[in-house]
Amino acid sequence: MGGRAVNRIRLMGFVVFLAAGFVLLPFGSSGKTQAQDQTETIAIIGTGNVGSTLGKIWAEAGHRIIFGSRTPDSNRVRELIDQIGNGATATTQMAAAQQAAIILIPVPPTAIPEVVEALGELSGKLIIDPTNWWEFEGNWAVSPRDPRDSLAEQVQALAPGATVVKAFNTLNYAVMEDPSLSGGPVTVPIAGNDPAARERVARLVEDVGLEPLVVGPLAAAEYLEEMLRLAVAFREINPGVAFDYYLRVRPN
Repeated sequence: MGGRAVNRIRLMGFVVFLAAGFVLLPFGSSGKTQAQDQTETIAIIGTGNVGSTLGKIWAEAGHRIIFGSRTPDSNRVRELIDQIGNGATATTQMAAAQQAAIILIPVPPTAIPEVVEALGELSGKLIIDPTNWWEFEGNWAVSPRDPRDSLAEQVQALAPGATVVKAFNTLNYAVMEDPSLSGGPVTVPIAGNDPAARERVARLVEDVGLEPLVVGPLAAAEYLEEMLRLAVAFREINPGVAFDYYLRVRPN
């Protein structure tokens, strides 16, 4: 039996746990926590909604934020840095990655191979992958037809010396910015093979005012990446309608 099949069998308990341990919400409130004792240097590759939102919050929490951009000297990037303040800077993607201990890669899924290669040597780095994979048939989001690893596992294969953790892929950036939009605490599932790396990511989740929950090894990222398909598909079918769902841990 192949390793992938074994992973699927081992993760059956994880899937049952998700069904029994979470409730889906239409919209979450959770105040941002105080800055942690441990300050991280975080490279954020790209300046889109997710990266900009998390960068702003983490900078406010006392972390050193370095944006990696293909155009770090552009007016748009300079304006972003001015808006974020708190010592945030911008440079090239490779320079940002090399200066940081933690790298967030909120980039389009098709760009992942090119981006990871462009970052240079990543051994010893912690990579947080918030991406999701989907393809469209008309207005409907579908899974890729060909069997493949999750995006997080692809990142790990591209950067074998790094430690990859899946997180922040199951919620909208607007809730990262203001958790109160969801009317209650929002849980962020975390998947990764290294316990220490998962703990570091959990602290960053708490800095955003969200609640971390380790759900398993990196192989669990396959299931986390499937969770966003519903929201994406419904947005395409109902343009102009604000639709999101979130995870929330509840007592058994």
